[in-house]
Amino acid sequence: MVYSLRHFLIIVLFLVTGNNLNSQTNLNDVSVVVIGNKTGSEKISETTIKEYFKGKYNKWPNKKTVIVALASSNHPNVEWYSNLMFNKSFFAVKKYWYSLVFQGRNDPPYFFASDQELIEFVKLNPGAIAIVEKSNKVPENLKIKLNE
Repeated sequence: MVYSLRHFLIIVLFLVTGNNLNSQTNLNDVSVVVIGNKTGSEKISETTIKEYFKGKYNKWPNKKTVIVALASSNHPNVEWYSNLMFNKSFFAVKKYWYSLVFQGRNDPPYFFASDQELIEFVKLNPGAIAIVEKSNKVPENLKIKLNE
């Protein structure tokens, strides 16, 4: 009886969470946009853009340095953005980035409290990337199209 109840609860949990306990959401299916400034790539795969956000690459195809801009702990969508790009909580993302920085493998990302701050930072810094809600007024020249 206890064994059956345990299985029943696991099945209910699986159904309630939408059948994807640990899978990532496709960025094209949600109301966010990836923005970048002079990256040399107008269209990128979702997998590749996530690798840029994770610090796997330090340079864009045009040889500009990758500058990652992320939502800070004060940003209203910080957990949502962290889960979309990293499939981790914000604090797990910070820990991940601290590890890269202390290993000397990458420069630290910049953190901002609002989408407007993220957009302004990307506008002013060639090579910068960020993720913001589509509802914000994002200049077309900053949008990176995802081809997956």
